[in-house]
Amino acid sequence: MSLSITIRVDGGPEIGYGHLIRSNSLTEKFLSREQAVTIATTTPEPARSVFPDAVEVITLPSRGNPDPFAEWLDANSQDIVFTDAYPVDTEYQHAIHDRVSLAVLQDDTRHAVCSDLFINGNLSASDINYEFIGEKPKTCLGTDYALLGRKIRNRAKDEPPWRAQPERALVIMGGSDIANLMPTAVRAFDGFDIHVDAIVGPGFSAAQERTIRATAEDISADVCIARDPDDLVERMFQADFAVSTSSSTTYELLALGTPIVSVPVVDNQEPIAQSLRERDVARTLDRDAGKEAFIRAIEAYMADQEQRQAYRNLGRQLVDGRGVERVSAEILSLSEDNG
Repeated sequence: MSLSITIRVDGGPEIGYGHLIRSNSLTEKFLSREQAVTIATTTPEPARSVFPDAVEVITLPSRGNPDPFAEWLDANSQDIVFTDAYPVDTEYQHAIHDRVSLAVLQDDTRHAVCSDLFINGNLSASDINYEFIGEKPKTCLGTDYALLGRKIRNRAKDEPPWRAQPERALVIMGGSDIANLMPTAVRAFDGFDIHVDAIVGPGFSAAQERTIRATAEDISADVCIARDPDDLVERMFQADFAVSTSSSTTYELLALGTPIVSVPVVDNQEPIAQSLRERDVARTLDRDAGKEAFIRAIEAYMADQEQRQAYRNLGRQLVDGRGVERVSAEILSLSEDNG
């Protein structure tokens, strides 16, 4: 049976691409099962750059006001709505839930939840006390429900490469370098004999890219600057370790078995960084980390192959890459539960 599913999500250079990318992993799975998908967003241009052409993208005038979306739902019969957007607060959820089956993805406790299904794929998800409005929804908590893209899922099935002496590193700060941290991370590789792939995401400005390229030319390490490369997953997989924000990229790297130097750059990344510290599965820096902190973390990975191997194995144990299959099945089951 073909269902009509709407995904309410925002993303872009100012707020990051993580929500769009993980929602796209669900979209691809729904399309493969011949479900109809519509994207409802206040950021249509970034959304169209991420989602397949097969989905319709409708533009909403307000991130936090539920009325325009509720009116659209009244005029367009939908079976299920999935939301992954911080402004979709309790009132917003209630307005949707009154009209259609609702699945909510939320990384924290910022809003009481009013839904049929609740998803949090973070490491700390099972340790949090949530507030639910009305009947408690079914919950999908923890890294078994981390939403990873198809290319990541496919590569995560393979045994990652192992080199006793690191030869390749990766620097990746997400779709947009919100904290403008890439030049500092790249400069920290000065003096190291290693190839570095520095990934310039689609939301990086031209000025940011120029600064990164100038930094790369000013240091001794072999740095390759790549803007939104088609082979990004392969570069992530081949890296002996990666420097990354404590964002959704964390779960991609864990699934691939790539050891991480992780740094939080916004408030909602702090819980991920804290979980990595508590579980000792990555080298985690403080939010205000400077070049010296990055250098020490790089030195540690270059010298300690036992730690890299331990993190390589722990990451793959924590994130098996099958979260999309589990979450999509639970979302589709909402139609059966409410049929």
